[in-house]
Amino acid sequence: MKTEINQIEAKKIKIILADNCTIVRTCISHLVNHHNANIQVIGEALDGWHLLKLVASIKCDIVLLDAIMPGPSTLDIIKNLKSEFPRVPVLISTSYSDMDFIIRCFKAGAKGYFLITGSIEQLIDLINKVHRGETVLPAEVSRKMALQNMGHKSHIELAHEVLSDRELEVMCLMASGKGLSFVAEILCLSPKTISTHRNNVMKKMGWQNNAEMMFYAIRKGLVKEEFPEKEQCLF
Repeated sequence: MKTEINQIEAKKIKIILADNCTIVRTCISHLVNHHNANIQVIGEALDGWHLLKLVASIKCDIVLLDAIMPGPSTLDIIKNLKSEFPRVPVLISTSYSDMDFIIRCFKAGAKGYFLITGSIEQLIDLINKVHRGETVLPAEVSRKMALQNMGHKSHIELAHEVLSDRELEVMCLMASGKGLSFVAEILCLSPKTISTHRNNVMKKMGWQNNAEMMFYAIRKGLVKEEFPEKEQCLF
């Protein structure tokens, strides 16, 4: 009996969750573990450094990574995991749809993308597909990446690509109305460092104030102009 149980456990898709929100990690872990007997959450990480250490110490099949994590930038985490653990695919989870950022994630090595407002059935389906070796691209991402590969991008569309991964992350957060201190706290960086990133963004993009940054980010779909008071979430 014990041998049979061990064999069943060995066949499960083992996942590590990376999200700095305890409630999100707890809810997703509970829903996944109780909704599908074939999937098991075996570890949870609250920041990028913790995740990298966890993946190095625990054998897993998939990493479910929040789009905005304290510590190293999300794109740096993806690149690091792809380099050090090429057989462990990364799924990105987020509460908003930022096509340019999602494309960067896929180019860095992500294998799937999940909107947290989706259903648990959609998440489980995505996990199974990625575990089978598939790369699951949203239709809009596929179309935009195809256009990019064909060279059909204007100078304006390429404007913010002069930014580093961290600068883009800071820009999106601040353009969505987050204050400097708040951004510093969630990224585990000092306010001075965030201010430096902001100044670099303003200089590279030729902006004079935050209003220009917010207008550009909204126009490009990097942030939403309005955020609903309450979204229908999977938990």
